Amino acid sequence: MLVSIVIPVYNAEKYVEECINSALNQTYNQIEVIAVNDGSTDDSLKILKTFSDKIKIITKVNGGTASALNAGIKSMKGEWFKWLSADDALYPSAIEELVSEGKKLNNKKKFILYSSYDIINSNGKILKKFIEPNYNSLDSFDFNVILLDHYIGNGTTSLIHKSALDEYGVFDETIGFAEDYELWLRFCLIHNCRLYLVPKTLARYRVHESQLSEKKLGQALVNANKIRKMILNQLEPIQRQKYELALKQKKKGKPFTVRTRHAARDIMLRVFPKSTSDKVLKAYFNRRKTDD
Repeated sequence: MLVSIVIPVYNAEKYVEECINSALNQTYNQIEVIAVNDGSTDDSLKILKTFSDKIKIITKVNGGTASALNAGIKSMKGEWFKWLSADDALYPSAIEELVSEGKKLNNKKKFILYSSYDIINSNGKILKKFIEPNYNSLDSFDFNVILLDHYIGNGTTSLIHKSALDEYGVFDETIGFAEDYELWLRFCLIHNCRLYLVPKTLARYRVHESQLSEKKLGQALVNANKIRKMILNQLEPIQRQKYELALKQKKKGKPFTVRTRHAARDIMLRVFPKSTSDKVLKAYFNRRKTDD
């Protein structure tokens, strides 16, 4: 079965070559790689063109990550959709491991597969091995409450069956940030899907200074709250009230914290100078071991 790896690219000249090579050098050979140049103003497109005999390149005006992903989805031929961010990279067996688990699922369109990942810095140094908590055996309602409380997974490790995107919709291009969180919540709460952990480390997720800005961080946090309300408002009143009560009980007694792992991580990198960011991240994630 063919897997379509869609890479949204915007001003990623420093990392995109490594990203594409990681997609092409998979142990699973039934793949197509689609790079969507989302109006880059650096040399990203020039680098993409060096792979023109091996990948499909789509060029569009800048419209954000969701629009780039949707452009890739629209042109894909695969049975499975694989998101890969342009500054990240896959380990060689990533697609093989994800597809192998996907084949075991009875109703493939009801699952979003994801995995653990290594967090790397701008130079590719591993800062932390992030092992995702395994919620696979958890009741759907209880899992959804956790998902409402905070983001789970990582878009760059995800694998989604094309039939789910056809039936339940693609990424919301009106949000601006946190488009993956909206799709996760919509699929899980509205369409009774599940996030399904493949308990292996399959990707390298990069953190670097060009990701960070106070404006983006603030907008992501605002959007997360807006998305929760938007999804909850689509539920039947009784079901919505059950989720709101369960979420309130979950949050009760908790001290104030930034609710999304990635937002907290970005704060760490933004506050501390580059020379100490690795040490800060290590200390931060050591503390989060017990928090999760």
